[in-house]
Amino acid sequence: MRIKLNIFQKMVVLLLILLIPVQALYYYSMNKSITIIQEELIKSSLNRMELFMAQLDASIEKFELISAPMLIDSNVLEYLYNFKMSDYSQMKTRLLIQEKLSLASVSGNWRNDVTVYFPQRGEAISTSPSYEYDHEELVNRFSLGWSYSEDLSIGSGFTRTYITTGHKSANPDDLNLAVRINLYKWSFENLLDTYKSGHSDNPFFYKAGYEYITSRSAESLKLDDIVAELGDKVNGQTSGFLIHTFDGKRYLITYYYSNLLDWHLIDFVPLDQIIGPIVQQRVLFSASSIILLITGIAAASVLYWNVQRPIFHLIRGVQRIKRGDYAYRLPTKSNNEFAFLMENFNEMAEQIQDLIENVLQSRIHARDATLKQLQAQIHPHFLYNSLGFIINMTKMGKDRAVIDMAHHLADYYRYTTRMDNQGVRISEELAFVRIHLEILRLRNETLTYSIELPDTLAEQRIPRLLIQPIVENALVHGLENVDYPGQVEIKASVKDGLVNLVVEDNGKGMDKEQLDQLLMNLRIPAGDYAGCGLWNVYQRLQGYYGADAKIEVSPSRLGGLAVRLVWRLENVKDKGKGE
Repeated sequence: MRIKLNIFQKMVVLLLILLIPVQALYYYSMNKSITIIQEELIKSSLNRMELFMAQLDASIEKFELISAPMLIDSNVLEYLYNFKMSDYSQMKTRLLIQEKLSLASVSGNWRNDVTVYFPQRGEAISTSPSYEYDHEELVNRFSLGWSYSEDLSIGSGFTRTYITTGHKSANPDDLNLAVRINLYKWSFENLLDTYKSGHSDNPFFYKAGYEYITSRSAESLKLDDIVAELGDKVNGQTSGFLIHTFDGKRYLITYYYSNLLDWHLIDFVPLDQIIGPIVQQRVLFSASSIILLITGIAAASVLYWNVQRPIFHLIRGVQRIKRGDYAYRLPTKSNNEFAFLMENFNEMAEQIQDLIENVLQSRIHARDATLKQLQAQIHPHFLYNSLGFIINMTKMGKDRAVIDMAHHLADYYRYTTRMDNQGVRISEELAFVRIHLEILRLRNETLTYSIELPDTLAEQRIPRLLIQPIVENALVHGLENVDYPGQVEIKASVKDGLVNLVVEDNGKGMDKEQLDQLLMNLRIPAGDYAGCGLWNVYQRLQGYYGADAKIEVSPSRLGGLAVRLVWRLENVKDKGKGE
């Protein structure tokens, strides 16, 4: 079906055709840009984190260069094994060892303490002047790998113990020499501040069961939420990233595992600070597009109300006059050039109405009144339900059902809207009824029907739409809302020169009081009763075949109602062709 658009609709459609591709292309390019920026941001953050951790590991590993020489240092070994040294020699040797430890300690760029333990002598030499040997403390903090302690007397930090190769690490009591290095927490905090400098990052070190090590300028965002969101990702030896929203803001969370420290470095960056301007630009572009669309619609509306609508009124007026509605008048509220045309159109319509109203109008109304009244009874939701069926079947992909319904609807309305010939063959009328039943059967597969027409009656002419209202009454009033399969039977026959056409159903039927009331209504004269569908059929049947024609209503053998049309068989093959 071809859709006709007016000027206003065409202008709106044109605006949409222009704006939608531009908007779609813009959104696609913006989303692509955001995706690329986000990917580059993730890559850059992971690369920075990897480089930082590599530098951190390299700096920590430098302290191994301190421990190894001290384990084989001549002064250390002399102090360890020479128990016959004089007090002066012992003091001198201790000072030499402490001087070497101090030089080794300051060679690193971190705050640290280096301590040499002599468990067999019960002594220790440290770069920390206040440190005194404590064997229990040595045993408790003994670790051949870097371990973190939060109860150091001089502050929290990482510690590691180096021993001579060949000793069993599981029993510190058997050691005769050990070197331990302490790296303090605040050095890592300073390192995180350096890492954060110039960026919007928020790095911190994390290991399950320990306090976070954060930069001194860490944001107030709850680190517990970050860790909880990462979950198992930071409970293993993994590295990666995650994008999550906290308090309505999106964050890029990256994490990197340090094999040396057995801790994770976690960093979170607010994505909105980077991608926000791009998103804001997209919103501004959308707002501009909407404003442009509204402005275009407003301009089209002005054109529509000042040009298109007056033209529409003129076209509708011509159509109404063409259909015979000579009483129709155009509104003359416009203050533009169309007001003159409308006033003259109204004058012309009034003159035409005066000329033909009393001559032709009564005949036209008398000729078409009956059929129009019957056609008006065809409820619009019959069409709505059929169109709804087509939509549902299309969604379900049942093309065959859609095609059948479309063909049946086309035939149905082609038949009901024909105005040229009010007399049709009975075979044509029953073919139309079959179409009607097929449409309903497509919507309700439990409906069954049968139509019997002998060949002797196929050419018999009857008024158009004589049988269809009876079938529709059976479906609407008899079979509607029943909880069992519906059945309709139509049978035509000839007996004793009379044509009998019976429509039966297995619906709810009528009791005796309702039947009596219906038969009484059928006998009401024309002009005194607005009429129902069956009353209209009865009036047309008698007008076509004479007073002998009748309608009989009785209970059906199927359980519902049986409506029988009876008229005398005549040679009316050509009757109605010229009507």
